[in-house]
Amino acid sequence: MSTALMYSFAQREHTRVLDEPLYGHFLVRTGAQRPDREATLATWPTDANTALKSMEPTAEEDAGGRLLFCKHMANHFEGLPWSAFEGHRHVLLFRNPAAVMSSYRAHIERPSMHDVGYALQCSLLERLTGAGNPPTVVCSDRLQAAPEKVLRQLCGALGLEWSPAMMKWSPGPRPEDGPWAPWWYRGVHASSGWEVRPPIACDVPDELTDLHHQCKGHYDTLLQHSI
Repeated sequence: MSTALMYSFAQREHTRVLDEPLYGHFLVRTGAQRPDREATLATWPTDANTALKSMEPTAEEDAGGRLLFCKHMANHFEGLPWSAFEGHRHVLLFRNPAAVMSSYRAHIERPSMHDVGYALQCSLLERLTGAGNPPTVVCSDRLQAAPEKVLRQLCGALGLEWSPAMMKWSPGPRPEDGPWAPWWYRGVHASSGWEVRPPIACDVPDELTDLHHQCKGHYDTLLQHSI
């Protein structure tokens, strides 16, 4: 869903998107093992300064003439100076925990709370709200059930004009994809835009029951704040 949202913003005029520019730094800092680790480290910025520099807006973006959309994972922010993100507008996108665990488990046998990111997202929600820059919170189930309605609300919350172009994109890989796309993007590459879909029920494996229970409270908090 986060990749679909990135593709959606890429369809807007005067918009540039970046796919997880902090991921290489995250892999080096944490030593996290991912199926895409070697491919990412071979091509992506791995030190903090280079990773942050890759996110610097162009002069036109800095002047407000263009939009820069960066897709991140919540745990990629750790170990970086928060001052680097103070001028940004933030969107928190979250899913039902059972669906996240089903997605992760296809590549990571035992995901942790740090992997799935719910506690980190709630921490970001509290921190940003306390700093007077509350994020826009989006529930992926609501987005998938009524994509145009929620995308319109998201654009309004960000002070952007609605663009119907956000509803469709060409199927297949895109030039902005990160090197991890062959492992994670098969589903979104088969799509050509937003379709109204009801939430899909996902079973939680027995060994992840405790993690699912820990996520539930954070999920409920995010749901209360979502558009």
